[in-house]
Amino acid sequence: MSRQRSYSHIYNVQRIILLVFYTTTAIALSVPLARLVSRLSPDYLFPLIATLVIYMILVVIIGSMIHVVSYIPFNLATAFDPIKNDIASGTIRDMNQLGKRITRFTTEFFDFSFLDVSHAFIQTEGSEMISHEDIVDVLSALKEYDMMEKSKQLEEIIRAGKFNLHGMEYHLYILPIWFGDHWLGYMGLLSRKRISRFFQNFLMEFEDNFLDDQILHVIPTPKKG
Repeated sequence: MSRQRSYSHIYNVQRIILLVFYTTTAIALSVPLARLVSRLSPDYLFPLIATLVIYMILVVIIGSMIHVVSYIPFNLATAFDPIKNDIASGTIRDMNQLGKRITRFTTEFFDFSFLDVSHAFIQTEGSEMISHEDIVDVLSALKEYDMMEKSKQLEEIIRAGKFNLHGMEYHLYILPIWFGDHWLGYMGLLSRKRISRFFQNFLMEFEDNFLDDQILHVIPTPKKG
């Protein structure tokens, strides 16, 4: 435990240093930028104000991206540990229990400006669609669309279109779950915002490093064919 706390402390210090460096750099760059705009338009105040406002917006957006990129890798592993521990201890014994824990975890953890998962559900071979919440409309539509069979053809996450749920429009993403060459199922994700390809890679890493091997602990091992 002490080793883990030490590592966590070092990681937090690194993130603080990164954010402080980014903030001081952004402030330092604003000075020559303001001088340049003042020289180009010495008699007008509006160009200077507009330029600084746009610059501040860009700084905030990039800073938010840095926060997400630096936050997810370490904290994802730490936050997912209770699920792994419950599987190892036998508290989680079947796919229904695991599916509800995974979908709840996914919606609670991936709650960022650039990577926001509002609803999630999962289905593996031999199981029904599972979610920790009631999303019957989504499950019925995907069952009619035969997403279970179609997901077997996917090798990476795809955006499957838009879906209306409870009066709100969401982007639907399908994340296939593979263990090596064995297809295990898929995970459906609903996001209020469109997820860029860069942040979709985080979800694929989540599947590859966390989901597939844990699912194998509660379902029959796929036979090599």
